[in-house]
Amino acid sequence: MRTTLASLAALCLVAAATLSGCGYRLGSAKPALLQNVNTLAIPTFKNKTYEPRIEVLMADATIKQFQQDGTYEIVSDNRADAILYCTVDSIDRRQARAVLSNVLATKEFGLKMVVQYELVDRITGAAIMEGSVSVDTSFYTNDDLATDERQALSTAAHLAAVKLTGRISEGF
Repeated sequence: MRTTLASLAALCLVAAATLSGCGYRLGSAKPALLQNVNTLAIPTFKNKTYEPRIEVLMADATIKQFQQDGTYEIVSDNRADAILYCTVDSIDRRQARAVLSNVLATKEFGLKMVVQYELVDRITGAAIMEGSVSVDTSFYTNDDLATDERQALSTAAHLAAVKLTGRISEGF
């Protein structure tokens, strides 16, 4: 009995020592430079493209993604530790596949979106983190090109929000 307890205690001690040396820790995995940031404000994006209302679609998708991630609480500008300023820099649509019988007619489009971001400390105004995210998606054309493209833009907005959230929440 005494041998079993001693063996169990030794096993627990070895397990604790092994796990503590692996670098695992409980809680969020925020980048070191964002350890003091707990609340985040995300104002409406700026739009450098000719795509109407994309700035609202992007801000909404990004806020939803950050709320789903849960690393930062999304609050208003005056209560935030940091503010995430973003700009939709470009949206490029290009032919990905032509109709077999007519090379001038497009069957599938590729869509590329580039978003610039800057995370700024609300108190000091200093940039904490900055960069860009780029996403690619595609869409097939049916009878209504405008509707098909708008749906692809919604998909691209979601993909960009996922990448942006990953960069800010996890550092990559």
